[in-house]
Amino acid sequence: MPYPLPLKRRVPRMLCASPGLSIQWVIPRPILRVFMLLADTYVDRIDFFRYLPQTDCAECGDKTCRKFVEDLKQGRKKPADCPHISESLYYPFQVALDADNLLPQFPCLTVPRPGPTGLVEINTPGDDTPLLISGNNTHTQDVITSILGTTKSAFFLLFIDTRGNTVDMAVIYKTLTAEQIRKDVQTSGVLHGTSRKDIIIPGLAATAGHELKQSTGWNIIVGPICAAELPLFLADRWLAPAT
Repeated sequence: MPYPLPLKRRVPRMLCASPGLSIQWVIPRPILRVFMLLADTYVDRIDFFRYLPQTDCAECGDKTCRKFVEDLKQGRKKPADCPHISESLYYPFQVALDADNLLPQFPCLTVPRPGPTGLVEINTPGDDTPLLISGNNTHTQDVITSILGTTKSAFFLLFIDTRGNTVDMAVIYKTLTAEQIRKDVQTSGVLHGTSRKDIIIPGLAATAGHELKQSTGWNIIVGPICAAELPLFLADRWLAPAT
């Protein structure tokens, strides 16, 4: 989510209101994109292909698994059309495929937006509950909590002090480092009584994750780049909310 210089746009003369006239504009989303550069939530980096059998068996009606992925994205196929996809993945696929609608949209930032740091408990976690790592940018927090709102599964969620940078910018500016993650994890007390908890690091911070594993011996797992891929990545650990 890069921090570009502010964009200056000339307001067309035909959009200027007459003196004393109050106008409330309702701008459709496609037109809004013209006026506002939106941040990248990396939805296009969701790797659906890795969760398919990759055998090109054609039993789904498509000649290749990659064609099946394209049909899934376009709504021409559904996960159940592939006989090799486990039923436990039907719901995670549904969540990931609907990422454009689930994830909040926000503009590219020119400055960091710090939110709260620290540990958050999701759905009453226990000793064996995995720990998700994220940053303390307010928009990043909105994204991850939007995805976590689609499951009844339990998680620990730790917002690392990235000085308000989004995860991608935190990696560039080195505010999401192995040392910062180690420090915040230990301060949180989430590993009290155990050192074998699964700790899932954002995919963009893979380098920090590998360094952390070497220096601490913790069970570090490098997760996906896009938060909306988490349901697929966690598979049967991602349970649909009770209906």
